[in-house]
Amino acid sequence: MSKFNFVFLNKNQARRFVLFLLAAFFVWFLKNLNETYLKAVPFNLNFENSNQNYQLSSELSKEVSLLVRSSGFRLLSLTLFKPFLVLNVNDAVLSGKGTYVLNESMQLAQFKLQIGEGIEVIGFETGTPIMANFLKLAEKKIAVNLKSDIKTAPNHYLKAVSLERDSVLVRGALRDISTLNIVATETLVMSQLNKSLDTLMSLKDASESGLLNFFPSHAKVSIEVASFSELSFELNIEARGLPAHYGIKFFPSQLSVVVAAPLEVLKSISETDVVLYVEYPFENNDYLNVLRPKISIKNEGIFKAYLAESIGVEYILTKNN
Repeated sequence: MSKFNFVFLNKNQARRFVLFLLAAFFVWFLKNLNETYLKAVPFNLNFENSNQNYQLSSELSKEVSLLVRSSGFRLLSLTLFKPFLVLNVNDAVLSGKGTYVLNESMQLAQFKLQIGEGIEVIGFETGTPIMANFLKLAEKKIAVNLKSDIKTAPNHYLKAVSLERDSVLVRGALRDISTLNIVATETLVMSQLNKSLDTLMSLKDASESGLLNFFPSHAKVSIEVASFSELSFELNIEARGLPAHYGIKFFPSQLSVVVAAPLEVLKSISETDVVLYVEYPFENNDYLNVLRPKISIKNEGIFKAYLAESIGVEYILTKNN
């Protein structure tokens, strides 16, 4: 036999051997695929919740691992394609702890209906069902309070700050809603404000669960800013409530009072629109005859009045015969 024939036979024998191995493996593979196995198989998980009276108290898992029994072929198909299962949470029941849950049997019953025939669902791989707790919801109309820290630019003042609505509808856990009497906005912080504007402020969820929903979800705030100028007057000090048989002298007898108002109002303001006074009986400071007069504003157009210098006045109180 020539060398060529010998090599050719060896190659044919090798091919036949490989084909035999492949055929044997294929038979073994088919046989094993038809065998029944018990295996933990992961599934992607979605949730369905159309019951508006309950709310999930925590984020749920996106995957569930079930212990199933089936043929190797079906188990291989589940492992490769990892199909989605849907857990309907509308049928939650009240637990002894006061929350609403889906127990193990309820969850498995839903999964069994979704998994194809020929696959037996035994239970959860860890033996523990998906933790799906809910809070019972309630609704309540609650007052809104604006929290703000607004500072205007020089020669400007806040003429008005208002909320578009005085209350909102709050939806959330019954335990949170029952003790809630007011909803605050997030703090509105502004500085050097020199013009009027409208803005939307988020409402602050200060509840224990942190799962409150507000309707509407924001509060509209209107801020009215106006410019002003100042004018000063030298005013005599009046004594209010002084008995008729008493007399009083102040040192000095006049103080400078500064009034602030919009320009169009300032033009019509006179010293009669502001009163500088003290009230009897006097509150002495460390037994000294020193008083700090108060200011009364008669003109509504004046939004602020103050003493030009932060000082007091001395006085002498006399009794008439």
